[in-house]
Order: sequence, then structure tokens, then C-alpha cells
Amino acid sequence: MDADLAAIRVGPIKDRVGQQLRNALLQRLSPRGEAADYTYNLDVTLSETVSNLGFRKDTFATAANLAMTAQVILTRNGQSILGENVTTTVYFDHLGPRYASVATERDAEERALNQLADDIRNRIAAAIQRYQANPNDERYRQRSIFRNEAGEARR
Repeated sequence: MDADLAAIRVGPIKDRVGQQLRNALLQRLSPRGEAADYTYNLDVTLSETVSNLGFRKDTFATAANLAMTAQVILTRNGQSILGENVTTTVYFDHLGPRYASVATERDAEERALNQLADDIRNRIAAAIQRYQANPNDERYRQRSIFRNEAGEARR
């Protein structure tokens, strides 16, 4: 399985947080460095939201949840092996001074990225094992947008 995971090309992910997720994925998929030849392509789209939970009387938020969602698409030779949304949520406190609040939010971001990278790696490993066990399964067949379900060309 390690050789298969090391043969995954992780595409660029938008923004600073996306770059951090890409680096975390590379560490988990190919700790010895990126391979020269790739068998699989991994595309990830990342989004994050912060939900304030607790408030003081002066409406200052005191606690929040950070939710990160990654849309993960793993392909091999144009065939989709995995297409899922992976979500993780972490809790953090807003502290009084602005710097302290920024530091706790960055810590929460780092924890969320690590959890997300671990979860994505595990789902990829399971998907590759399913694919290798039965590569001719219907869910892995390429579908042409120019053919109907019976395989006939559309007019």
C-alpha cells in the first residue's frame, strides 16, 4: 500500500491553508519525497468556516468551532477512484488580547489540517484497496458524455 500511496500526485490547493494541507498530505502519502512517476492524481478543494458559539454580555465571542471541508477527487487514467467530501471540526477559545486570539485560531487551524490529512489518507488507502480488488467494477467505468446508458452514440 505504501508504494501505491507514494505514487499519488497531489495537485496544488488554493491559498495558504491549502498549501499547508497539501504539505501534510505529501508527508502522509510519500514521506520519502514525491515520486517521479505518478499512477494516481489527487485534486482537493478546501473550504473553511468559523462558527462563534459563546458570547459575553458585550457580544464578544468567547468560543468557536472551525469546520474544514475538503472535496477530494482521486483518479487513475481518467477513472474516478474516489470522490468524497471530508469534513473535520475543531473547537477553540477566543482570548481577550487580539494576538492571543489569532494564535488560538491558528492552532485550531493546524489541528484541523492534521485531522483532515489523516482522514483523507485513510479514505484514499481504502479506495485504492477497493479499486485493486475489483478494477472492473461498474463504478470505475468511464462514461462518455456522448453516449447513453446502453452505450449508443447520442445524436
